[in-house]
Amino acid sequence: MPTTNSSTFALSLPSDLEIRITRVFDAPRELVFEAWTRPEHLSRWWGCDDMTMTTCEMDVRPGGAWRYVVRMPDGQEWGFHGEYQVINRPHKLIYTFVYEPYPDHPAVVTMELEDLGGKTRFTETTRHESIEGRDGHLQADMEKGAAESLDRLSEFLATIG
Repeated sequence: MPTTNSSTFALSLPSDLEIRITRVFDAPRELVFEAWTRPEHLSRWWGCDDMTMTTCEMDVRPGGAWRYVVRMPDGQEWGFHGEYQVINRPHKLIYTFVYEPYPDHPAVVTMELEDLGGKTRFTETTRHESIEGRDGHLQADMEKGAAESLDRLSEFLATIG
């Protein structure tokens, strides 16, 4: 049951525990993967339009940790962290995801990149441990944030490609 569907962004709920986002980028898969795995890149595009990333720590290896902190215009800061489980360059990342205000609702994110001959199909599936965790994620305006973040990534890819 798609929640959002446009020519560039689609969000669906494939199960009671999952949120799936897809998007096609006009950039090669290797470049998209680099934008996701290098802090100097990710810190420039990840998050909503009105956020500023203040912390971007990434140890991109199986078992390595990551942590991001974003600042809102009102000065509030929000943290996210997790651990990389699988890194299959440039095809797939699997990592845990914890929104720090709700540490009891972790998720596992699987990001897959499909080569479309110079373009890349991005598919991200977030699997929560409970329906409440998934629904809480959706109710936190994640759809808007994900769409804005991926728009920012698209713009960023154009500057480094």
